Amino acid sequence: MKRIAFATIAVATLAAGPAHALEVIRSRDLPTPAEAVWALVGDFCAIQFWHPQVERCILSADDDDDGIRAQIRGLVVKGGLGTIVEVETARDETGRSYSYGLIQGPLPVRAYNATLAVRPNGTGSTVIWSATFDAEGMSDAEAVADIAGVFEAGLAGIAREASR
Repeated sequence: MKRIAFATIAVATLAAGPAHALEVIRSRDLPTPAEAVWALVGDFCAIQFWHPQVERCILSADDDDDGIRAQIRGLVVKGGLGTIVEVETARDETGRSYSYGLIQGPLPVRAYNATLAVRPNGTGSTVIWSATFDAEGMSDAEAVADIAGVFEAGLAGIAREASR
């Protein structure tokens, strides 16, 4: 049975001072082995195949001042809501995870950093999607609900595609 293993919404205080970051963590247990799920979600632009709110993904790369190549994706959101631009900040093929940050887009957040990970769980797997961010243009509670909804829709899409 596919189910959400745990769903945590927490407000964490940063040690840097009075500013705080919001945090959303969602996960989903799947009967599909971790290797197969990672094959589905591991490519930085694969989100276009499993997230129901993404119409298409446009992948590009950029070299920083140190010559390090960063992957950048443009996610065209369904319904004409705009394009979300994100940069991959870390990748662990062995650990089956990648992290990314928001550059720009129609999300109600700033300082957004997220990680998508796939962990073995018996003969199946657990997909964990987490993010920290600050609300922008709406209340903390509304921003948390918005990001949680994005994650839940994405995890449902992964479950649907993994069961095919």
